[in-house]
Amino acid sequence: MTGKGKLNRLIDSVMHPLFKKHPGFVLLDGVLHALVEQNPEESLHKFIKYNLDKLVKYTVRWLERGKTRSNRRTT
Repeated sequence: MTGKGKLNRLIDSVMHPLFKKHPGFVLLDGVLHALVEQNPEESLHKFIKYNLDKLVKYTVRWLERGKTRSNRRTT
């Protein structure tokens, strides 16, 4: 495995478990992979292919949790 491959696996092992905590970690994961790969066009393509759906899903969940918390405070 190449040095880039090892770094990408490390990024995945650290970042992916955090996706459910806050959608910002999905974006950070993409930025870190882009820094390793040094190819913005390919990195954007991969982010769209592999992570855009996750970003949307976890953002919706995060926003819904915020609404639930907000409703609890007002009732």
